Order: sequence, then C-alpha cells, then structure tokens
Amino acid sequence: MRFKLALLVGKLIHFLGKYVGKATNLPGEYAMKICPDLMGRFQFRGKVIAVTGSNGKTTTANMLAYILTDQGYKVANNAKGSNLTGGIATTLLTASSFGGVISEDFVVLEVDERFSRLIFKFFSPDYLLCTNLFRDQLTRNGNIDVIIEKLHEAIKPSVKLILNADDPISGNLVPENERVYYGMEKTSQSTLDCPNITHDAKVCPLCFGRMRYDYFHYNHIGQFTCLSCGYETPEAKYLATDVDFASGSFRINDISTFADYRPPFNILNMTAAVAACCEMGLDIHKVCASVSRFRVMKQRYDEFKVGDRTAIMILSKNQNPVSFDQSISYVLELPGEKTVVAFVNNINHTGHRDTTWLYDISFERLRGKVDSVVCTGPRAYDLAVRLKLAGFPDEAIKVQCEVQKIKPVVNETRGSICILTELYDANSILEVISK
Repeated sequence: MRFKLALLVGKLIHFLGKYVGKATNLPGEYAMKICPDLMGRFQFRGKVIAVTGSNGKTTTANMLAYILTDQGYKVANNAKGSNLTGGIATTLLTASSFGGVISEDFVVLEVDERFSRLIFKFFSPDYLLCTNLFRDQLTRNGNIDVIIEKLHEAIKPSVKLILNADDPISGNLVPENERVYYGMEKTSQSTLDCPNITHDAKVCPLCFGRMRYDYFHYNHIGQFTCLSCGYETPEAKYLATDVDFASGSFRINDISTFADYRPPFNILNMTAAVAACCEMGLDIHKVCASVSRFRVMKQRYDEFKVGDRTAIMILSKNQNPVSFDQSISYVLELPGEKTVVAFVNNINHTGHRDTTWLYDISFERLRGKVDSVVCTGPRAYDLAVRLKLAGFPDEAIKVQCEVQKIKPVVNETRGSICILTELYDANSILEVISK
C-alpha cells in the first residue's frame, strides 16, 4: 500500500513540478519518504545500464539513450543529470506503471559515483559504464580512494563492467567482475609528458610502484605500464583509431564515425557509448551511425556571435580541475587570437571558504597564448591571484566580480571569446555579453 501511495504522490508532484521547475528530484525525494525502499520494488522488463565516473557521465548517458532511441527502442533515462537518490527515484517512478512495472526496453541511469552505494542498495544494474576517475570536489568526495571504496561496495558480482582501458584507476574496478574495455590509440594531440598539474596515477594503483607512460591523452589518461608489478593498459575490445580532430572523423573497430564535438575526452565518451550498446546486443555498424548523429547539448558546448566576434561556451565544472584542464586544451587548439572569460563561484558546502582546487588547474598553459583572462563571479579575485602566481602579466588579468558588468571589460579584449563556466552560470553570462 505504501508503495502505491508513494507512486501516486511522486507522479502527482512530478506533473505539478514541471510547471515550476521542480520535477527532477523532488518527486523521488517525497516518494521515498513515504516508501523508503521504493527503488527496490520496481520490476524491470528490459535491461538497466548505469553510467558513472568523475567526468563525462551526463553526456555519455545521454549518448546511450540517444543511440538506443534512434535504433527504435523505448528508453527511460535521467537526461538532465539528476543523478542522486532523489533524481534516480524520480526517473524510475515516472517511467513505471501504477503497478511498479517499468516496461521500457532499456533504462539508462547516470549515477553519482559517491551515491552509487546508496542507490544500488535497492536494485542492481545489468551493466555499469565508468568513464574515468579523477580528483573531483575533494571537499565533498574526498580522495579518489574513497570513491573507489564506495563503488566496490555498490557493484554486485552480477554486474558487467564497461571500463576505460586508458585509465589505470577506473580500469581496475572490482577486478572479479566480467568486463570489457574501450580506449583510443595515440592521436595528434597526445603528448609524451603530462601537461597538467592534476595527475592522479603517477604511482600504480595496485602496488604503488612507479608508472611509465608511453603517451598521455590528457591528465593521467593514456597508455601506461607499472615498472614494478607489470600492471598495464589492457587490450581494448572497442578502440578509437585514425582520429582527425579537424574534420571530426575517426574509426571505432575500423567503422567510420563522426564527432561534432572533438576533444579527446569526447571521442572516448563516444567510444564508451558504442561499447555499451554493442555489449547490450546492438549491431556496431548501426550504433556507429547513430552516435555520429548525436549532438552535444548546447548547455555543455555552444558557439554563437557577439558582434563580429565568435564566442564559445565550454562547460567547466567548479572544483573539478580536469574539467577546466580540458577546456583549456580546447581553447589552445582554437586558431587566432582569443580571450578567456572564467566564472568562479562560491562553494556552498565549504562555507564559501575553499578555492584550493584552482591550484590543481594548469592555467600556466594559457600564459602568452591568450590576449587576456576576464575573471568574474564571487571568487574572481581568487582566480586573479592564481593567474598572477601562474606568471600572467597584470595587463592580461581583468577582474569584474559582477557578471552584469562584464560586457565593457570583454569589449576591451581581442579575439574569440572563450567562456569557461558552470552549467548553471552560463545563461547569465551569455545574456550580458550578447546584448
């Protein structure tokens, strides 16, 4: 009785919440107050795949859902990235009948890695795809070892894993479980040395011996070997090759594929999505055709015009150094003059005190390569101090804490405008500089 009442209340809140922007987490949260084991009572008629990892899980989960839908399957998924217990519960209850049956062919769930053990306490996916594991929101998540421990607790022996062969950390998740690997061969953007401050696998995650890398794609993602125990990049069943970043063309297992958004991490995300779909029984030729039609959400990457200048918005997650590092890499690949606009917000759960994550980002790579950096947001001066320590000259650092006043500052700069910001802050910046 409690389960049916929870479903009724959850569905009603979801219906009403759509009109006030409260339809992603709130329905599930209230439903679980009525029936705490709500998520354990659903009956799945199709397959369930979970996507987790430090970076790329929202885009990869949405790719998966797109491919499956494009191939004619019925899919339920948390497309907006509501990946905590409330969001997962909302996704399941809205997809289910009043009898608790979820009849979709596939359920694709983006799951926060820290909350995975709380979510999978109630049910277990058939497959789990892990994109990567990096230091991420250290004040919230703790060290990577903490996340690995929580994932090991969450993942049941029956779960088949789809893992990144080029990540020595996530590639060793729950070694007893069945698994397949995906990866990417050396590309024109790969480097012999790690260009980033954030490198979480300098030592072997198994024996703590010294690691040797033949090349890096980014941060600690690349081809590796432990000089002590021999742990090395496993063979990838699904491999991205012949990557042409200029045209967006590449091949997965020798099948032509196209990417509209072309950083190395997104090529890996696409390969991950293809691997997952093929492991769930789809034909690889059809899957590659579908993923080539996928377009990254404009909230994560967008291009537009500001007068006669090109502006590019790139999602750059606060407290996530690797996310910022990859945005910087994208900026450096752009031709011509450019200016960076970087928004740095307060971190609520630290009482607005923590900015240490700024010192894990390789801002030094931008020095001398951009006209200037416009620092904005509540922690604009903290970013300015970080840039000064990175060796930027005073004239290249411009500070305006209030977003509503940055347009005159941006107008003083030259070249393409590259906006690095959180998803939640992007619209306010776009509105101001587009006027």
